[in-house]
This record gives sequence, C-alpha cells and structure tokens, in this order.
Amino acid sequence: MIQHFLILKRTGAPIYRKTLGQIEVDETILSGFFSAFFSLSQNLFSADVRDIELGPFRMLFEVIGEELILTVLFDKADSTIHIHQKLIEARNIIQQRYKECISNPQCRSEDFIGIEAIIQDLFSNTQTIAISQDLKQKYLKIIDELCSRNEILECALVTIEGIPLIMKGKKEFVDLLMNQMEAFWKFKGLLLDQIILSYQKRWALFYRLNDDLILGAFCRTDTHIGIATTLVEVAAKKIAKLYPR
Repeated sequence: MIQHFLILKRTGAPIYRKTLGQIEVDETILSGFFSAFFSLSQNLFSADVRDIELGPFRMLFEVIGEELILTVLFDKADSTIHIHQKLIEARNIIQQRYKECISNPQCRSEDFIGIEAIIQDLFSNTQTIAISQDLKQKYLKIIDELCSRNEILECALVTIEGIPLIMKGKKEFVDLLMNQMEAFWKFKGLLLDQIILSYQKRWALFYRLNDDLILGAFCRTDTHIGIATTLVEVAAKKIAKLYPR
C-alpha cells in the first residue's frame, strides 16, 4: 500500500504531502533525514538517490526541475515497477501543469492548486489492467494445463508492472519473479523477451507475452531446458492470442 506522496525541496523542506495510508510521519524528522540524505548523495557521488529501503517500507524519488523532488513511501511488498510508473506519471503531469511553481525557488504548497485530486486519482488505483472474469478463467485454464505437466512445478501470470493476475504456486516463486523484474527495471529502457535462471536446483523461466503481461514458471533442472522453454512459450502464445488488443 502507498503510504505517502511528497514534494520536497533539496534542502528536505516539505512543500506538499498527501497521506494515502495509515502510517504517520513526523515532518520535522523527515525533513532532517532528507536534507542529510540528499546532501550526502550529491557530495559523495554527484548523483541523486533513486530508491531506498526503510524496514518494511521503500521510497522512490524523482527529480523535478532544479530544486524539487517527488517522493513515494510504500510497503515493500508492493510492486516497485508499478509504483515507479505512477510516480513518473505524477512527474510528467506536475511538470506540465505547474511550470511556474517549479521554476520559482520560493514555491509553496498553495501554489499547487488542484494537485490533491491529481495525486488521489493517480495513486488510488492498484490495478492497471482490467480483465473480465470470463477472460481470466480462460487464462486460468491455460495455466492449469501448463502446471499439469510433470516438468512444470509453479506458474504465475503478472502484469508488466509486477501486479499478479494468476498465481499457481508458492509465494516464494512470485517474490522471485517480482524481484527479477525489479532488477531489470533498474536498467532503464531494457525490456527482455525471455529470462532463464538457475535457482535452487530448479529452472526459473520468465516469458514476456506482450507489452502488458509476463508468464513465469518453475521447472525441475532434470528437465531439458529446451522442452521447458517450449512448454512455457506455447502457453504464453495461447494467452497472448486471447489478450484484447
């Protein structure tokens, strides 16, 4: 769950905050933390920090203009890819609608008229792909057929943003799939069609169906990798054919 959305100055001074969750944040402590953190990253590495983990939470940052930074605080269990895309959307909208505010070093929260509704609309949605129940059942049938093969242990169909649609297996596998997607998300612009990993005496296969969906599967390492890849690819193509264009 997204807990907070913030607009901050590089000094750490808060400009705007939208609370979306239940976690309370002390703005004075937060301001001091960000001031030191942003200063450290610039002085030591001449770069802006992009993401950090804080216990059960994670924070993403996007620089906007010369002095402002957008920040999202959210639960670590949430999809980083999905939330990062939402943060990019927020950055683009703010850059377009509040050009004068951004360029003004003395900008205040009162200058961002209407931003409350914008942030509420952007970050209140947790699902980016609407799939009918009938279509989901068809997907589930294909996934069940794939998992019925002795070579395949677990399967998951997820959105490109990392939101699970269908899961047939343990949470450990889904977590691995999400972590792998997030690892490649850090390489901006890199969108792979297929990933094959060796993991704890199993093969982990990830196949990109289209611009919206990824099919992942675990199989035994004593299975020929060519056979396992073919099984996943066939299932992926069946799902892709059903996907509404």
